[in-house]
Amino acid sequence: MLKIKKVSCALLVKDWCLLIQDRKGIAKYWEDWSFFWGWIEDNETPEQALFREMKEELSIDISEWKIIEWWEVVHILPTFGIEYHRYLFLVHIADGFDSFRDMEWAGAHFFPIDRLHELRFHTDISEEIAFLKTFSL
Repeated sequence: MLKIKKVSCALLVKDWCLLIQDRKGIAKYWEDWSFFWGWIEDNETPEQALFREMKEELSIDISEWKIIEWWEVVHILPTFGIEYHRYLFLVHIADGFDSFRDMEWAGAHFFPIDRLHELRFHTDISEEIAFLKTFSL
């Protein structure tokens, strides 16, 4: 039986680029790159977890930023015995904001959305990329 894990992910976009985390050296699931995310606690909504995690991981308050859309994607990770529910929040980075401090010391980098498929994430992100491409960002 798979263990269900729920996470909130921030897809922080600006000028057709996505802010992603360099996970080389700190990876838990053999990934090189990741969205910024965190576990949803029992007493939280996915949106509350998103705001908390962005404060913890990037030291920023995004509660006033525009959430363009959100959706859920489920990934099965049989190697780890996990059914992974990813709540993705597409968030437009506020104008004039271009400095991020990655509190996990891995590094935050902007990467073009149309080249995300070249990177190694811990799950297949083709569904996420297809969804991102439906928006005029």
